[in-house]
Amino acid sequence: MAKILLIDDDEFFVNVMRDSLQDSGHHVEVAYDGEAGERIFDASQFDAVICDMLMPRQEGLETIRYMRIAQPNVAVVAISGGFESETNLDILKLAEELGAHVTLQKPFKTSQLTSAVTQALNCVPTSNPIASNASEDSRRFPV
Repeated sequence: MAKILLIDDDEFFVNVMRDSLQDSGHHVEVAYDGEAGERIFDASQFDAVICDMLMPRQEGLETIRYMRIAQPNVAVVAISGGFESETNLDILKLAEELGAHVTLQKPFKTSQLTSAVTQALNCVPTSNPIASNASEDSRRFPV
C-alpha cells in the first residue's frame, strides 16, 4: 500500500489515524508540526501526506505549499477543525487552492480518512516520473 506522512499536533488523534491507516495496510510516519513534517518529508519519498491546518511552529498551508513544490505528485489530504466555522472552511478551501486533493473537516470517521487517502492517491499519476508531470500538475494545482 502507500507510504504516508501524517502531520498533526494532536497526539491522541494522530494515534487513532495512524492505527487506522496501518490497519488498512499503509506505512505511516508521523510529525507533530509542519517544520518536523518538512524534515521527514525531505528525508524520504512519500505517496501521500495528511496535514492538519492549525499547528504550532508552522501551519498546514505553508507545509502543503512546500510539499507540492518539492514533490508535485504527492497526494495531499488537508484536515482541520473540530468545529464548523466560516474561518475553518476558508482554511480548507485555501488548502485546495494550494494543491490539497481532498479536504476533511474534523471530526471525521476513520473510514472517511481511509477513503480520502484513496481518493487523493487516485488523483496523482503513478506511472510517469515526477519531473515529467510537474508542469501538468502546476496547471491543475497552482502552488
